[in-house]
Amino acid sequence: MLIVFVLLYLQARTPRRLLWLVGWALVVLRLVAEVAEVKTPGMWLALSNASMVLSALMFLGSMSPLGFKRVPKILYAYAFAAPLFVFAAAISFYPHADGWLRLVLVACTIAAIAATTLWGMRKRLLPPWFTASFPILLGIPCIWLTWRGEYMFVLYLAQSSSNLMTALLFAASYRRLSPGVAFTSAGFLLWSTPVILDAVFAGHNPAMLVIGRAINLVKVMTAVGMIQLVLEDEVALNRAATERDHRARVELEHYSAIDLSMISEVHSEAVYQHACDTITQVSRFRQAALFLRSLENNFHLVAHCGMDTAMSYVLEALAKRLSPEQIETLRDGSGVATGIGNTVQLDLRSLLGSDNLLEQTGCAKVHAIPMHTRSGASDGALILSGLKQDKPLLADDLLPLELLVSRLTATREHTLLMQRIARSEKLAGLGQLAAGVAHELNNPLTVVLGYSELLEETLEGHPGRDNVSLIRREAQRMHQIIESMLRFWRPSPIEHTPISVTQILGDICRLRRPEFGRRNIRLQLFLPDNLPQVDGNRNQLQQVFLQVLNNALETLEDRSPAEQALIRVEANHSAEGIKILISDNGPGFADPSRVFDPFFTTKQPRAGTGMGLSVCYAIIRDHGGEIIAHNLQPQGALIVIELPLAKLHTTSRDNSQVVLQ
Repeated sequence: MLIVFVLLYLQARTPRRLLWLVGWALVVLRLVAEVAEVKTPGMWLALSNASMVLSALMFLGSMSPLGFKRVPKILYAYAFAAPLFVFAAAISFYPHADGWLRLVLVACTIAAIAATTLWGMRKRLLPPWFTASFPILLGIPCIWLTWRGEYMFVLYLAQSSSNLMTALLFAASYRRLSPGVAFTSAGFLLWSTPVILDAVFAGHNPAMLVIGRAINLVKVMTAVGMIQLVLEDEVALNRAATERDHRARVELEHYSAIDLSMISEVHSEAVYQHACDTITQVSRFRQAALFLRSLENNFHLVAHCGMDTAMSYVLEALAKRLSPEQIETLRDGSGVATGIGNTVQLDLRSLLGSDNLLEQTGCAKVHAIPMHTRSGASDGALILSGLKQDKPLLADDLLPLELLVSRLTATREHTLLMQRIARSEKLAGLGQLAAGVAHELNNPLTVVLGYSELLEETLEGHPGRDNVSLIRREAQRMHQIIESMLRFWRPSPIEHTPISVTQILGDICRLRRPEFGRRNIRLQLFLPDNLPQVDGNRNQLQQVFLQVLNNALETLEDRSPAEQALIRVEANHSAEGIKILISDNGPGFADPSRVFDPFFTTKQPRAGTGMGLSVCYAIIRDHGGEIIAHNLQPQGALIVIELPLAKLHTTSRDNSQVVLQ
């Protein structure tokens, strides 16, 4: 049997199988000593007696490996074994110990009782009131027997009580009626009875010889039961693995049916909601919520399932307070435990504080699967809570969800890239068209301008002079429009130099602040102190920022007096470049995808040409940057301008800011 346990341990080197192997090795050592009839005081008798009690302790410790909360961690089994080993060794060398040695043996007994009492007070499989009171009730007669000199009976009692507790722990741990559990529990239970029979059949009674042989057969039955337990566990693990594989395939099939190609400006929320609904239907979680990073550089709740409205409001408020930098450092916080794979376990109470709503909905502790772009930036997270089964969560349960999150992240990134490419190609085509139109119109338009100026000079005092002046002004406006259209075809020839965006934005806001004050519009400016420089043309960038601010100003003119008008200008930087965000709380864009199209305007006829933001797009493109329009929720508009850093410039991240309101 010992050879079988060696092979089982080599197959799977678990702590429990190691303790079983050591326990049965000590049982064999005790059996060898009994066959050799080792009774002379000395080292061999000490090994025999120590093997008797320590073997039972190995089996007991394998079912309840709890320890003191100290560093380094000390198992209760060690604290229980140390005094018993000293006790067994002492009485093996001095069978009739007396005087001070008897006091040492009494102290060892008390120490063993104290260790087992503390061990029993810890919460585990059996009720603590039983496991804590059992060693006390058994320890009182052990102390009395030690004081009387009945040392071997104390060892027998320790072995039997350990086997009895092991039998109960086996039954409580596996909680199933199977041959392995029945043989093992019954074997340890019968193994604990000889101490009672020894008290009944005192002396060298012939019945004890029969009982001793029967106990050896009980040991064989116990070993067979433990081997059967291992086989049953292997079968259960294989069955569970098969079930997990089947469930994972079903999940992957449902997740693959989600049409992520529908992610766009219009249909994205429906796709995200469908994904959350599918997750709660086929995964092991009852609740799911998806957070994504917006262009404002914060997070917002885009979809959820299984959560009531109040809980969604709490999560939405939490998302708005979290910045990407906080998300990156969140893993090192006290509320985050190491998870499985890419999934981490998060305690929301560390972020929101004590909240009864979190406790009531079961969302205090959640699992989070982060979303990272190819550059490593945090793009959002999938929050999961409410396990449907009591079984522990494994990596196989989370793998389909992690694959879905990876698909969502890649699709979002790909969609944004394709939108930028499509907008660039569309505006490039318009630029080519503008170049051809400008070439054909510039010559006749020059003739119209020249003759209109000559007529205007000739008709001095004539009633038709005003009409000629009108023709000249409109021709000049047409010429300006054509020059603006040409920006889409050829880059600006103006030389770019390192300039400070902080200084440009600060000057513009200071100059325009009186006008904003007269119109009762609140202007907020948030700029870091160490915002790096960019390569560009100061006049052109001033034109871009002024145009965007003027657009925001015009959208806020039609607001109701009860509404607080707000324009917010914010800038931040990273290793890739500088990002400027200009937002307002107005009605938003009618169609964000067409904001930068030439001649697209929502103004009244003749109130504007619709070339303002188109020129801004051309300028930012000439600077090697990107400009994006976006609608805020529930209302508002946002323009995001991204500019590359100046060459040979190294950035240093600093959170200090200049705040002007």
